[in-house]
Amino acid sequence: MQTSHNYLNNVLGGILVPIRTSIKHMSLMQMLIKREIVTRTSGTVLGILWPLLQPAMQVLGFWFLFDVVYGMRQNRGPSYLEFLLTGMLPWMCLSEVLNRAAGMFREFSSLYHRAPFPIEMLPVFIMIIPALVYALVYGLLCFYMFGFIASVKSLLVLPLLLLWLLPFTLLFSVLGVFMRDFTQVLPFLLMLALYCTPILYFPDMLPTQAQSWLWLNPFADVMTCIHALVQGSTIDAATGLRLLLVWLMLLVPSWHIFRRSLPHIREVL
Repeated sequence: MQTSHNYLNNVLGGILVPIRTSIKHMSLMQMLIKREIVTRTSGTVLGILWPLLQPAMQVLGFWFLFDVVYGMRQNRGPSYLEFLLTGMLPWMCLSEVLNRAAGMFREFSSLYHRAPFPIEMLPVFIMIIPALVYALVYGLLCFYMFGFIASVKSLLVLPLLLLWLLPFTLLFSVLGVFMRDFTQVLPFLLMLALYCTPILYFPDMLPTQAQSWLWLNPFADVMTCIHALVQGSTIDAATGLRLLLVWLMLLVPSWHIFRRSLPHIREVL
């Protein structure tokens, strides 16, 4: 009973402490967001439009490559492009957050190296800008492809995805400090994960034997749930349960490692 109680406390701590710290220091969070936007857009002609145009242009690139060049719409039917873009935009958001998490402490070391700083808010902060940018583009895309109801449902996709990514964000931020090679290998690992996840292709395009092993890839379950949520189909109970179990198994050790590492991060950097 005591073990279960401690585990539950760690689950709640891993979720609530970063969020509560961010709310407590809301003025600091707003300042960091403003600083982030200025850094990204300063000196550009289009200014604040650039963060929105970048994922939009990537969408156009995928459309040109797979629809015009490869003709996948003709080969696999009109639903292929919708399938691709429904999964690709969340993946782009996921990839941006995880890559940035690996370098998070080094990126913001100037903020906390010599002065007190609520480090626990950083995992939330690095999610906010991608969530806002991709949510807007994703909502407009879903409205164009599936209609108003789907665009409303799509607003839930990225918040739920980023909540599920929280254990990875906590863990990767620590690994990026104490294992410098991790930041170099992570983009390659994410590229492999993309190829192993049914995003660029339908699941039934895999060999039959490979399809039976997809359940071992949690990102495949993530994409299955995203497609089901946006397109209004039923989420399989086994898929949802696997995602919940992965999240629960990773959140507690990731939060424990993150919390125990905080006193040593300033020493390493």
